[in-house]
Amino acid sequence: MRTRRLSKDNTYFALKQKIIDSELKPDQVVHEENLAALLGVSRTPLREAIQRLENEEFLVRQPNGRLRVASVTVEEVKEIFLIRSMLEGYIAKSAAKNATDQDIQNLTAMIENIKQSFRSGKSQDFVSYGFEFHDYLSEMSDLKTFVKILNHLRDHALRYCRFVSLHGDWNTQADEEHNFILQMIADRNEDGAEKAMQDHILSSLSAALERIQGIQANRED
Repeated sequence: MRTRRLSKDNTYFALKQKIIDSELKPDQVVHEENLAALLGVSRTPLREAIQRLENEEFLVRQPNGRLRVASVTVEEVKEIFLIRSMLEGYIAKSAAKNATDQDIQNLTAMIENIKQSFRSGKSQDFVSYGFEFHDYLSEMSDLKTFVKILNHLRDHALRYCRFVSLHGDWNTQADEEHNFILQMIADRNEDGAEKAMQDHILSSLSAALERIQGIQANRED
């Protein structure tokens, strides 16, 4: 029973990661037999994984019964990032209130990883380290309900950030914003941390919208 559960969960996480990383592209039609071969699994755990991902709206069942990967849309990215700005702003405020010296050391190390990945042009690593930084602030905040709600959006937000990174680099502003958030938290400036986080996520939204709209315009030409 435990082996079956692990197989089911591993299939779900592996398939979800391929959607997040755009290995399975937005709007791509997918077939069970091809997915089973891609993941090296049987149809039973695959079908359970597909059902979970349909419920989470990473996969969409079309009227003809075929499956496709969920679209990347301007409307969805606006909603996700606006909600994130409100939730994560307050999370950063609470993190500033709760921060210990050890937390500041840990966050400083994360910021260094973000900076190194930015300098070396490793945009996907930049996204990964950025989300590690955000996740750590969530742990620091001790806001269980906020974090629970945020977790429902997290992987959709990660998908958009990875999509943006695949189609161009982030600008220097994104790198500087993480550093400013850390400065506010290190100063235990609660209101400053909240504002810095909100500004950062709204700035990321602007970058995502610009990239998505540019891609859509190129497809129409």
